[in-house]
Amino acid sequence: MKIFGLAGTHASGKDTIADLLVNKYDYFHVSTGDIFREEATKRYGSIERPVLYKTANEIRNKDGYGAVSFLALQRYEAVKEKFPNGLVVSGFRALEEAKVIKEAGGIIIFVDADADIRFKRLKDRARAEEGELSREEFNNREDAENGQTDPAFNILAIKDIADITINNNGDSIENFKNEVEAALGISG
Repeated sequence: MKIFGLAGTHASGKDTIADLLVNKYDYFHVSTGDIFREEATKRYGSIERPVLYKTANEIRNKDGYGAVSFLALQRYEAVKEKFPNGLVVSGFRALEEAKVIKEAGGIIIFVDADADIRFKRLKDRARAEEGELSREEFNNREDAENGQTDPAFNILAIKDIADITINNNGDSIENFKNEVEAALGISG
């Protein structure tokens, strides 16, 4: 049984890695974003970005910056017999969240790509309000996630403690998946 923690820059390929591990290797997947969306819906009936930030901060202020990773591990504990290959936790942005996964014996994977490539991917996939983001808004969001607003949220600090770093600058999803499998030492 393995635990993989996925972190990385916006639109870098985290979901592609999670989908690969789930669909090809039968891992259980917990998205930290999904946890926050569920909780925001319960508390406020909304999943708009400001509400998600508010909800995430409430959870972290109450239970600590690693809280969402503890919740992910608890969710896996309840279903681990059905998913003996392991757990993949994706989308954390706080260093403490990555540390919780490492302390549980997990491997931290950091995925990145050039900003221009990621901005194009973001525009192409047009999730929710992402398709409307200007380049300036994209850059501001990047700055916030790199510790300039709150030092606890620092994706680049997670990169510093990652066990595996993968650059996803190519234009082929299949090549990226092959690179991921090689980096993780798995094959189908």
